[in-house]
Amino acid sequence: MKAIRILIISAAILFGASTAQAQFGNLIGGIKKAKEKVDEYNKKRNGDIDFSANGTVQGFFRSRTGEFIFNEKHADGERKGKKVVYKIEENGDVVYDDGRKVAELKADGTVNCRGKEGYMKVLADGQVIIDGETAARITDDGRVYIYDVEYAYAPGLNKQYAAYLFLGIFQDQTSLAKAKTKAAEIKKKRAEEAKRQQEEAARQRALAAQNKNVRTATTSKSSNNTQQNVREYRIEKGSARGYVDENGVVYNWAHTKLGQLPKGSSGDITDASGHRIGSVWSGDIKDAYGSLLCHVSSGGSISVKGSNATVAEVHAAGRVDWWKDSKTIGYCDCNNYVWTAAIIFCDIFRF
Repeated sequence: MKAIRILIISAAILFGASTAQAQFGNLIGGIKKAKEKVDEYNKKRNGDIDFSANGTVQGFFRSRTGEFIFNEKHADGERKGKKVVYKIEENGDVVYDDGRKVAELKADGTVNCRGKEGYMKVLADGQVIIDGETAARITDDGRVYIYDVEYAYAPGLNKQYAAYLFLGIFQDQTSLAKAKTKAAEIKKKRAEEAKRQQEEAARQRALAAQNKNVRTATTSKSSNNTQQNVREYRIEKGSARGYVDENGVVYNWAHTKLGQLPKGSSGDITDASGHRIGSVWSGDIKDAYGSLLCHVSSGGSISVKGSNATVAEVHAAGRVDWWKDSKTIGYCDCNNYVWTAAIIFCDIFRF
């Protein structure tokens, strides 16, 4: 009897501890959710705009106060441990957090900074002129391209502010010179790659035409019905090859059907048996369980869950590159950014 009482008491204690632990976990979870809601409310109230460079968030611009607040903190001095801050005054002066005036933003788009009058000028269309040439351009959706290579992202930020931030603070003349050289190398590489793609496309078209002729001849022997040819586009990923036709049907190199993409902008992605293996909705590509694989913008930029930063990009010719180092993932010249991302980036058909 004594042993039974001990077991009962022990079970009660353990049950009570487990319940308390669960309640404590729920409490912590509730506090975290409440904090997230407060942070989101404050962010909207302050008009905070996140800005990122090279795919990493570097800080935010607080529209209410006109401050660039960086994630970087001062390593020493009176502001040791505090975040680095630049403030844009109503008259266009830019003041560092130690009280020094470091730049001027003029109404005509001119930016005086780095000790030089007219260091840069921002045109209405987003071009940034430095030393008489277009060093950068800023798109309406907040993407910043330095010598035509995407560098930064700040959606909703004033273009002149973005130009000063990314070219006046993050960059200087030395780093811009290096960026220009790198851009030239990338441009050369892309030209060579475009030529290779054209040659490969011609070869694939010839091969596809040959395969079509073989299939048409075979079909003609077994049927008197005339079969209409459907246009096909090549797929290339590593050593794998395949095709996708204009109806969204995906084939491997042997022209065995692998699956079907939605014909419109939204719909299910199915395998060869017609089973749902994913979906597309307004640029979102999801797996069979509804988890987001990636989002594709109207311009071909690919981002993943939890970040608006571009991780890869679909180019007009169907080439998919990693954004950070321009390394090519694969090709699909079907003129459909979402199909290309699903096939190459998401690898939903396992090429």
